Amino acid sequence: MSDSPLGPYRYAPNNPISHKPGGFMNGAGHGSTVIGPNNTYWHFASMPVSINVNWERRICMFPTYFDRDGLMYTNTSFGDYPHYAPVIAGKMGEFTGWMLISYKRSVKASSYYDKYKPENIVDENVKTFWVAEKNDDKQWIEIDLLNLATVYAVQINYHDYKSNIYGKVQQLYHRYFIEGSMDGKIWPILVDRINDYKDVPNDYIELDFPQIVRYIRYKNIHVPMSKLSISDLRIFGSGYGQIPAKVKNLVVNRYKDRRDAMITWDQQENFIGYNIVWGISPDKMYNSWMVYEKHFLELKSLTVDQSYYFSVEAFNENGISERTVIVKSE
Repeated sequence: MSDSPLGPYRYAPNNPISHKPGGFMNGAGHGSTVIGPNNTYWHFASMPVSINVNWERRICMFPTYFDRDGLMYTNTSFGDYPHYAPVIAGKMGEFTGWMLISYKRSVKASSYYDKYKPENIVDENVKTFWVAEKNDDKQWIEIDLLNLATVYAVQINYHDYKSNIYGKVQQLYHRYFIEGSMDGKIWPILVDRINDYKDVPNDYIELDFPQIVRYIRYKNIHVPMSKLSISDLRIFGSGYGQIPAKVKNLVVNRYKDRRDAMITWDQQENFIGYNIVWGISPDKMYNSWMVYEKHFLELKSLTVDQSYYFSVEAFNENGISERTVIVKSE
Protein backbone atom coordinates (compact mmCIF):
# COMPACT_ATOMS: atom_id res chain seq x y z
CA MET A 1 0.00 0.00 0.00
CA SER A 2 1.17 3.54 -0.77
CA ASP A 3 0.06 7.14 -0.92
CA SER A 4 1.39 7.35 -4.46
CA PRO A 5 1.21 5.04 -7.49
CA LEU A 6 4.98 5.41 -7.80
CA GLY A 7 5.58 4.30 -4.19
CA PRO A 8 7.22 3.74 -1.87
CA TYR A 9 5.05 0.75 -0.95
CA ARG A 10 4.62 -0.95 2.41
CA TYR A 11 3.05 -4.31 3.23
CA ALA A 12 -0.63 -4.14 4.22
CA PRO A 13 -1.03 -5.71 7.69
CA ASN A 14 -4.40 -7.24 6.81
CA ASN A 15 -3.20 -9.12 3.70
CA PRO A 16 -4.67 -10.77 1.72
CA ILE A 17 -7.23 -8.08 0.96
CA SER A 18 -9.24 -10.40 -1.35
CA HIS A 19 -9.46 -14.00 -0.19
CA LYS A 20 -12.08 -16.74 -0.66
CA PRO A 21 -10.59 -20.15 0.05
CA GLY A 22 -13.75 -22.05 1.07
CA GLY A 23 -17.30 -22.77 -0.06
CA PHE A 24 -18.69 -23.76 -3.45
CA MET A 25 -16.00 -21.96 -5.46
CA ASN A 26 -12.56 -20.79 -4.39
CA GLY A 27 -10.33 -17.91 -5.31
CA ALA A 28 -10.75 -14.15 -5.41
CA GLY A 29 -7.54 -13.02 -7.11
CA HIS A 30 -6.38 -12.04 -10.62
CA GLY A 31 -8.87 -9.22 -10.77
CA SER A 32 -9.65 -5.53 -10.70
CA THR A 33 -11.31 -3.15 -8.27
CA VAL A 34 -13.76 -0.61 -9.68
CA ILE A 35 -16.10 2.10 -8.46
CA GLY A 36 -19.78 1.22 -8.87
CA PRO A 37 -23.14 2.92 -8.16
CA ASN A 38 -23.11 5.54 -5.40
CA ASN A 39 -19.30 5.51 -5.39
CA THR A 40 -19.15 2.04 -3.83
CA TYR A 41 -16.14 -0.20 -4.51
CA TRP A 42 -16.42 -3.68 -6.03
CA HIS A 43 -13.71 -6.25 -6.64
CA PHE A 44 -13.99 -8.48 -9.72
CA ALA A 45 -11.82 -11.58 -9.72
CA SER A 46 -11.48 -15.05 -11.23
CA MET A 47 -12.45 -18.36 -9.60
CA PRO A 48 -11.17 -21.63 -11.05
CA VAL A 49 -13.24 -24.52 -12.35
CA SER A 50 -10.20 -26.09 -14.03
CA ILE A 51 -11.77 -29.37 -15.12
CA ASN A 52 -11.67 -29.22 -18.92
CA VAL A 53 -8.64 -26.95 -19.05
CA ASN A 54 -6.58 -25.32 -16.32
CA TRP A 55 -7.67 -21.78 -17.26
CA GLU A 56 -11.41 -22.61 -17.07
CA ARG A 57 -12.73 -19.81 -14.84
CA ARG A 58 -15.79 -17.95 -13.60
CA ILE A 59 -15.95 -14.26 -12.63
CA CYS A 60 -16.85 -13.25 -9.07
CA MET A 61 -17.80 -9.86 -7.65
CA PHE A 62 -17.48 -8.81 -4.00
CA PRO A 63 -18.10 -5.52 -2.18
CA THR A 64 -14.89 -3.75 -1.20
CA TYR A 65 -14.24 -1.13 1.44
CA PHE A 66 -11.62 1.12 3.03
CA ASP A 67 -11.73 1.34 6.82
CA ARG A 68 -10.98 4.40 8.92
CA ASP A 69 -7.27 3.52 8.91
CA GLY A 70 -7.18 3.37 5.13
CA LEU A 71 -6.96 -0.45 4.97
CA MET A 72 -8.62 -1.96 1.92
CA TYR A 73 -10.62 -5.18 2.36
CA THR A 74 -13.10 -7.32 0.45
CA ASN A 75 -16.09 -8.98 2.10
CA THR A 76 -16.32 -12.58 0.88
CA SER A 77 -18.16 -13.98 3.92
CA PHE A 78 -20.95 -16.30 2.71
CA GLY A 79 -19.81 -15.13 -0.70
CA ASP A 80 -21.36 -18.12 -2.52
CA TYR A 81 -24.79 -17.23 -1.14
CA PRO A 82 -27.14 -14.52 -2.51
CA HIS A 83 -26.18 -10.90 -1.85
CA TYR A 84 -27.90 -7.70 -2.86
CA ALA A 85 -26.78 -6.22 -6.18
CA PRO A 86 -24.97 -2.87 -6.52
CA VAL A 87 -28.20 -1.18 -7.62
CA ILE A 88 -30.12 -2.00 -4.41
CA ALA A 89 -29.82 1.26 -2.48
CA GLY A 90 -28.96 0.88 1.18
CA LYS A 91 -28.24 -2.85 0.86
CA MET A 92 -25.71 -3.07 -1.97
CA GLY A 93 -23.41 -6.02 -1.39
CA GLU A 94 -25.08 -7.14 1.84
CA PHE A 95 -25.92 -10.81 2.49
CA THR A 96 -29.64 -11.48 1.99
CA GLY A 97 -29.70 -14.06 4.78
CA TRP A 98 -31.06 -16.73 2.42
CA MET A 99 -29.40 -20.01 3.33
CA LEU A 100 -28.49 -23.01 1.19
CA ILE A 101 -31.31 -25.50 1.80
CA SER A 102 -30.30 -28.20 -0.70
CA TYR A 103 -26.94 -29.32 0.73
CA LYS A 104 -26.57 -33.12 0.51
CA ARG A 105 -30.31 -33.65 0.20
CA SER A 106 -31.81 -36.72 -1.48
CA VAL A 107 -31.59 -36.64 -5.30
CA LYS A 108 -32.99 -38.74 -8.13
CA ALA A 109 -32.66 -38.28 -11.88
CA SER A 110 -33.88 -39.49 -15.26
CA SER A 111 -30.46 -41.03 -15.94
CA TYR A 112 -26.76 -40.69 -15.28
CA TYR A 113 -23.67 -41.43 -17.31
CA ASP A 114 -20.60 -43.31 -16.13
CA LYS A 115 -19.43 -42.26 -12.64
CA TYR A 116 -21.10 -38.83 -12.71
CA LYS A 117 -23.98 -39.48 -10.34
CA PRO A 118 -26.96 -37.25 -9.44
CA GLU A 119 -25.84 -36.63 -5.84
CA ASN A 120 -22.98 -34.50 -7.18
CA ILE A 121 -25.40 -31.61 -7.74
CA VAL A 122 -25.88 -31.06 -3.98
CA ASP A 123 -22.30 -31.42 -2.67
CA GLU A 124 -21.25 -27.73 -2.87
CA ASN A 125 -18.27 -28.48 -5.08
CA VAL A 126 -18.01 -26.91 -8.52
CA LYS A 127 -15.44 -29.54 -9.54
CA THR A 128 -17.90 -32.47 -9.28
CA PHE A 129 -20.94 -32.82 -11.52
CA TRP A 130 -23.85 -34.94 -12.73
CA VAL A 131 -23.93 -36.06 -16.37
CA ALA A 132 -27.13 -37.38 -17.94
CA GLU A 133 -27.06 -39.99 -20.68
CA LYS A 134 -28.44 -37.53 -23.24
CA ASN A 135 -29.18 -33.82 -23.67
CA ASP A 136 -32.84 -34.05 -24.73
CA ASP A 137 -36.11 -32.95 -23.13
CA LYS A 138 -36.53 -36.31 -21.38
CA GLN A 139 -33.78 -35.47 -18.87
CA TRP A 140 -34.68 -34.25 -15.38
CA ILE A 141 -33.33 -34.19 -11.86
CA GLU A 142 -35.21 -33.85 -8.58
CA ILE A 143 -34.17 -32.80 -5.07
CA ASP A 144 -36.07 -33.76 -1.94
CA LEU A 145 -35.38 -31.06 0.68
CA LEU A 146 -36.71 -33.55 3.30
CA ASN A 147 -38.82 -30.84 4.94
CA LEU A 148 -40.93 -27.93 3.82
CA ALA A 149 -38.91 -24.77 3.27
CA THR A 150 -39.39 -21.32 1.80
CA VAL A 151 -37.52 -20.95 -1.49
CA TYR A 152 -36.35 -17.49 -2.53
CA ALA A 153 -33.81 -18.23 -5.26
CA VAL A 154 -32.28 -20.98 -7.41
CA GLN A 155 -28.89 -21.22 -9.10
CA ILE A 156 -28.12 -23.71 -11.87
CA ASN A 157 -24.42 -24.24 -12.53
CA TYR A 158 -24.02 -26.13 -15.78
CA HIS A 159 -20.82 -28.05 -16.48
CA ASP A 160 -19.13 -28.23 -19.89
CA TYR A 161 -18.66 -31.98 -19.93
CA LYS A 162 -16.61 -32.74 -23.06
CA SER A 163 -18.45 -29.94 -24.86
CA ASN A 164 -15.52 -28.96 -27.10
CA ILE A 165 -17.20 -25.55 -27.39
CA TYR A 166 -14.91 -22.54 -27.83
CA GLY A 167 -16.32 -19.10 -28.51
CA LYS A 168 -19.85 -18.22 -29.62
CA VAL A 169 -21.38 -20.99 -31.68
CA GLN A 170 -24.86 -21.83 -32.92
CA GLN A 171 -27.23 -23.46 -30.43
CA LEU A 172 -25.31 -21.86 -27.53
CA TYR A 173 -28.25 -21.39 -25.18
CA HIS A 174 -30.02 -23.11 -22.28
CA ARG A 175 -33.76 -23.80 -22.12
CA TYR A 176 -35.39 -25.45 -19.14
CA PHE A 177 -37.98 -25.04 -16.41
CA ILE A 178 -38.03 -25.73 -12.68
CA GLU A 179 -41.02 -27.06 -10.79
CA GLY A 180 -41.71 -27.14 -7.06
CA SER A 181 -44.02 -29.29 -4.99
CA MET A 182 -45.17 -29.59 -1.41
CA ASP A 183 -46.34 -33.19 -1.73
CA GLY A 184 -44.66 -34.66 -4.83
CA LYS A 185 -47.98 -34.69 -6.68
CA ILE A 186 -48.81 -31.14 -7.70
CA TRP A 187 -45.96 -29.37 -9.51
CA PRO A 188 -46.38 -25.66 -10.28
CA ILE A 189 -43.62 -24.02 -12.34
CA LEU A 190 -41.28 -21.85 -10.26
CA VAL A 191 -38.78 -20.87 -12.98
CA ASP A 192 -39.81 -20.59 -16.64
CA ARG A 193 -36.98 -20.59 -19.18
CA ILE A 194 -38.99 -22.53 -21.76
CA ASN A 195 -38.80 -19.84 -24.43
CA ASP A 196 -35.45 -18.33 -23.46
CA TYR A 197 -32.56 -18.52 -25.90
CA LYS A 198 -29.73 -17.19 -23.74
CA ASP A 199 -26.36 -18.63 -22.82
CA VAL A 200 -26.67 -18.90 -19.01
CA PRO A 201 -24.01 -21.34 -17.75
CA ASN A 202 -24.50 -20.15 -14.16
CA ASP A 203 -28.11 -19.04 -14.14
CA TYR A 204 -29.31 -17.36 -10.93
CA ILE A 205 -33.03 -16.68 -10.52
CA GLU A 206 -34.83 -14.95 -7.69
CA LEU A 207 -38.47 -16.01 -7.54
CA ASP A 208 -41.07 -13.28 -7.99
CA PHE A 209 -42.78 -14.61 -4.89
CA PRO A 210 -41.19 -16.96 -2.32
CA GLN A 211 -42.63 -20.46 -2.50
CA ILE A 212 -43.07 -23.07 0.23
CA VAL A 213 -42.04 -26.47 -1.18
CA ARG A 214 -40.37 -29.74 -0.26
CA TYR A 215 -39.40 -30.94 -3.74
CA ILE A 216 -37.56 -29.15 -6.56
CA ARG A 217 -37.38 -30.60 -10.08
CA TYR A 218 -35.33 -29.35 -13.01
CA LYS A 219 -36.59 -30.36 -16.50
CA ASN A 220 -34.31 -29.94 -19.47
CA ILE A 221 -35.33 -28.68 -22.91
CA HIS A 222 -32.05 -27.72 -24.58
CA VAL A 223 -28.37 -27.40 -23.67
CA PRO A 224 -25.48 -26.87 -26.09
CA MET A 225 -23.46 -29.83 -24.77
CA SER A 226 -23.84 -33.36 -26.16
CA LYS A 227 -24.87 -34.54 -22.68
CA LEU A 228 -26.70 -32.51 -20.06
CA SER A 229 -24.30 -31.85 -17.20
CA ILE A 230 -24.80 -29.81 -14.01
CA SER A 231 -22.23 -29.26 -11.29
CA ASP A 232 -24.71 -27.99 -8.68
CA LEU A 233 -28.38 -27.13 -8.51
CA ARG A 234 -28.40 -24.79 -5.51
CA ILE A 235 -31.60 -23.86 -3.70
CA PHE A 236 -31.65 -20.83 -1.39
CA GLY A 237 -34.22 -19.94 1.21
CA SER A 238 -35.09 -20.74 4.79
CA GLY A 239 -36.07 -23.84 6.70
CA TYR A 240 -38.40 -23.92 9.69
CA GLY A 241 -36.14 -25.61 12.21
CA GLN A 242 -33.72 -24.31 14.82
CA ILE A 243 -30.50 -22.50 14.01
CA PRO A 244 -27.32 -24.06 15.48
CA ALA A 245 -26.24 -23.27 19.01
CA LYS A 246 -23.20 -21.11 19.68
CA VAL A 247 -19.93 -22.92 18.96
CA LYS A 248 -17.85 -23.91 22.02
CA ASN A 249 -14.14 -24.32 22.79
CA LEU A 250 -12.52 -22.44 19.95
CA VAL A 251 -8.74 -23.06 20.05
CA VAL A 252 -6.08 -21.57 17.77
CA ASN A 253 -2.58 -23.10 17.66
CA ARG A 254 0.00 -21.38 15.47
CA TYR A 255 2.75 -23.61 14.14
CA LYS A 256 6.47 -23.05 14.30
CA ASP A 257 6.05 -21.75 10.77
CA ARG A 258 3.93 -18.80 11.88
CA ARG A 259 2.21 -18.50 8.54
CA ASP A 260 0.23 -21.60 9.56
CA ALA A 261 -2.28 -22.34 12.30
CA MET A 262 -4.64 -25.16 13.32
CA ILE A 263 -8.07 -23.96 14.39
CA THR A 264 -10.38 -26.37 16.22
CA TRP A 265 -13.72 -26.23 18.02
CA ASP A 266 -16.32 -28.63 19.44
CA GLN A 267 -18.50 -30.28 16.83
CA GLN A 268 -22.08 -29.05 16.85
CA GLU A 269 -25.38 -30.79 16.45
CA ASN A 270 -27.86 -29.53 13.88
CA PHE A 271 -25.32 -27.91 11.54
CA ILE A 272 -24.07 -28.25 7.98
CA GLY A 273 -21.01 -26.04 8.21
CA TYR A 274 -18.99 -23.33 9.92
CA ASN A 275 -17.77 -19.88 8.96
CA ILE A 276 -14.38 -19.01 10.44
CA VAL A 277 -13.56 -15.29 10.56
CA TRP A 278 -10.28 -13.65 11.50
CA GLY A 279 -8.36 -10.42 11.30
CA ILE A 280 -5.66 -8.22 12.80
CA SER A 281 -7.91 -6.73 15.52
CA PRO A 282 -11.43 -7.37 16.89
CA ASP A 283 -12.80 -4.60 14.66
CA LYS A 284 -10.84 -5.69 11.56
CA MET A 285 -11.90 -9.33 11.14
CA TYR A 286 -12.14 -9.07 7.38
CA ASN A 287 -11.15 -12.60 6.28
CA SER A 288 -13.37 -15.69 6.33
CA TRP A 289 -13.34 -19.36 5.36
CA MET A 290 -16.47 -21.52 5.02
CA VAL A 291 -16.16 -25.25 5.70
CA TYR A 292 -18.80 -27.96 5.45
CA GLU A 293 -19.10 -30.76 8.04
CA LYS A 294 -15.54 -30.45 9.41
CA HIS A 295 -14.89 -28.98 12.87
CA PHE A 296 -11.31 -27.87 12.22
CA LEU A 297 -9.39 -25.72 9.77
CA GLU A 298 -5.70 -25.64 8.90
CA LEU A 299 -4.98 -22.07 7.90
CA LYS A 300 -1.85 -21.31 5.86
CA SER A 301 -2.11 -17.63 4.96
CA LEU A 302 -1.02 -15.65 8.03
CA THR A 303 1.66 -12.98 8.27
CA VAL A 304 4.65 -14.13 10.36
CA ASP A 305 5.00 -11.15 12.70
CA GLN A 306 1.29 -10.31 13.01
CA SER A 307 -1.13 -11.13 15.86
CA TYR A 308 -4.62 -12.30 14.86
CA TYR A 309 -8.12 -12.55 16.29
CA PHE A 310 -10.49 -15.43 15.48
CA SER A 311 -14.15 -16.35 15.84
CA VAL A 312 -16.43 -19.10 14.47
CA GLU A 313 -20.14 -19.30 13.71
CA ALA A 314 -22.15 -22.41 12.78
CA PHE A 315 -24.86 -22.47 10.13
CA ASN A 316 -27.54 -24.70 8.66
CA GLU A 317 -30.53 -24.31 6.37
CA ASN A 318 -32.35 -22.31 9.06
CA GLY A 319 -29.77 -19.64 9.75
CA ILE A 320 -26.51 -18.71 11.46
CA SER A 321 -25.52 -19.07 15.10
CA GLU A 322 -24.07 -16.41 17.36
CA ARG A 323 -20.31 -16.07 16.96
CA THR A 324 -17.91 -17.40 19.56
CA VAL A 325 -16.02 -15.15 21.91
CA ILE A 326 -13.07 -13.73 20.00
CA VAL A 327 -9.79 -15.61 20.57
CA LYS A 328 -6.43 -13.86 20.17
CA SER A 329 -3.40 -15.67 18.76
CA GLU A 330 0.02 -14.05 19.13
